[in-house]
Amino acid sequence: MKQNPLTVAITGKGGVGKTAITTLMAKIITQSYNNKMLLIDADPTHPHLCSMVKLIPDKSLEEIRLNAVKKAGKKNEDAQKLAERIDFDVYEGMAESKNFCLFSIGQPEGPGCFCPSNTLLRKVLESISKDFDLILIDCEAGLEQINRMVLKSVDYIIIITDISLRSIETANSIRKSAKKFTNYKQIGVIINKVKGNIDIILEKLDELNLPIIGQIPDDENITNYDLKGKPIIDLSDDSPSLVEMQKIVKKILN
Repeated sequence: MKQNPLTVAITGKGGVGKTAITTLMAKIITQSYNNKMLLIDADPTHPHLCSMVKLIPDKSLEEIRLNAVKKAGKKNEDAQKLAERIDFDVYEGMAESKNFCLFSIGQPEGPGCFCPSNTLLRKVLESISKDFDLILIDCEAGLEQINRMVLKSVDYIIIITDISLRSIETANSIRKSAKKFTNYKQIGVIINKVKGNIDIILEKLDELNLPIIGQIPDDENITNYDLKGKPIIDLSDDSPSLVEMQKIVKKILN
């Protein structure tokens, strides 16, 4: 058990498999490590982590925020009391299994940006992180949560790419923004859905000086689970993606 919690953010271009990678990491950590772990589904547009790990929180962060704003308006409460109650409500809204806890940022009810929920997520991370050994954050696609300093205090930023040059370009943009807006300690790339010759991808990452943590093969087991709507957390231990992820998790945690 670490003296300070390790906070890991999983980022990248949309469609590269961030949520599947987060799920695989969570599965391996629960099997091989004794950590009190919190998973955060921080994608407000495609919140799939909950279904992939078979754990649904009672309330999302967005629901908690809206309820708090309504109550504060009625009672004319100050910001400090509002913040204290939100922390309590977050713990109440979390889902908990024997292996980990989970909460979701949730989807906004109406049009507009996700700024209020993202700002609140940053404050919640700062206040509750001390109660966990390890926090895995499945982030929104792109740079939004980095540029808005939601991930300011994360320890390890993992950028997921696939074998497209566009995902590499996004990875480089994420790295540049992370240098400006976060205090990360380590950063690295996981190449997902690998098949065939990827020398051009490896050369591009080397040219950009983006460190590679590992490569996950294109896994038909994950494809079949997705097609059938089955949770990735139940993936067989001998699946190629899980075998490779075990090596990656060992690098990250050790």
